[in-house]
Amino acid sequence: MTGKPRLQGKVALVTGGASGIGLATVERFVEEGASVLFCDLDPAQGRALGSEIGAVAATLHHSRREAGGPNDGHAIAERLGKAASFFPCDVTDPASLAGAFAAAGERFGGLDILVNNAGVGGGEISIEKCEEALFDRTIAVNLKAVWRCMKLAFPMLRARGGGAIVTTSSISALLGMPGQGAYGASKAGVLQLTRVAAMEGARDLIRANAVCPGGIVTPIIYDSPLMKSGFGIEAVEQSLASTQPLPLAGQPEDIANAILWLASDESRFVTGQTVSVDGGLTAEFDSRHRKSLDNL
Repeated sequence: MTGKPRLQGKVALVTGGASGIGLATVERFVEEGASVLFCDLDPAQGRALGSEIGAVAATLHHSRREAGGPNDGHAIAERLGKAASFFPCDVTDPASLAGAFAAAGERFGGLDILVNNAGVGGGEISIEKCEEALFDRTIAVNLKAVWRCMKLAFPMLRARGGGAIVTTSSISALLGMPGQGAYGASKAGVLQLTRVAAMEGARDLIRANAVCPGGIVTPIIYDSPLMKSGFGIEAVEQSLASTQPLPLAGQPEDIANAILWLASDESRFVTGQTVSVDGGLTAEFDSRHRKSLDNL
């Protein structure tokens, strides 16, 4: 990092901040001078969900994480130091979520940035076979919780004279992907919610934008809770590198960098927008035509 930190003096709240894109965003924000309160399920909460929300819905959540491991929010906060604070939270629980926002104000004095990142799903099953409990939980986490976060953030951002809301959507919101009816619908809803939030927040200098990641090497792919065991990270990287026009596997840091820009004052005139960070996948007409490039 060179020059002045891009988020110096800013306070951010990041949901789903203990793994993947959320964790990379928390780390990037701290590097750039922000104070960050991040929330996620801690390992014990993840294992207890089955008895709370039912076995079917609980399959969407990680239950293999260990206390003190790389995705334990308490351990992450300890590693990152005083600029980061962890708040165990189920974003579908209104009281728990409100507690996270209150904690950001109490611990750091206010709120300048909200990163709506918590999400589940990504390959539930066909529309015909998907169980209602799975659909409902996907919508509750990926869409309704985003709405709740915006409601809680607006007065706090307004009190600071404006701020930024960045929400993680998905290219599943833009493409018809079989087996992602609930997930794709929830992420598409997020895009419209973002546009409305941008219009409602504009007069108070509250900006709202969304990022649509492509294939990114995160635990939701290589250690999906929908599977009994995970994949090897290297195998996932090789697969993703051949899926997108850029022959690279997207990394959490690629999305975190886009979120950083949208959260910073560098994007002060950008609101209501969707930024796809996908190696060119949504711009491609047909992957079968890649071979024809050799003859151009």
